[in-house]
Amino acid sequence: MYKILIVDDEEPVLRALNRLFARRYDLTLYSDPLKAVESFEHCHYDLILSDIKMPHLDGFTVLKEFAAYFPNSGRMLISGYTDIDECRDALRNDIAHIIVSKPWDNFELESVVALLLENCALKNELNELKANVVAK
Repeated sequence: MYKILIVDDEEPVLRALNRLFARRYDLTLYSDPLKAVESFEHCHYDLILSDIKMPHLDGFTVLKEFAAYFPNSGRMLISGYTDIDECRDALRNDIAHIIVSKPWDNFELESVVALLLENCALKNELNELKANVVAK
């Protein structure tokens, strides 16, 4: 089962995302981005969904840290935050793979999550195949 980390300082958002994804995925939810980053050392995640504007640490920073630990995992920002230039930079610099606006459409969000997880699985499979070729 895929493991998804969701980081948002708004409890209603965490509850909504939990209702949407809990039946299909192993979820870990954090309202504190600092605690989420601490969890990277002892948990593996296939995908992160993070808000951008949060106290103590913004979503861009959270995703940069996440990418250092899990370079093949999916990275998504979900936010009502609308600094388009900063969001474009996050995509260009491979900090985030996609940015979804609040409020989101459940069907679209489920579809994007499924695609990001499939992409993560394919990257991991490719790395295993490369390692097997090099080992031979």
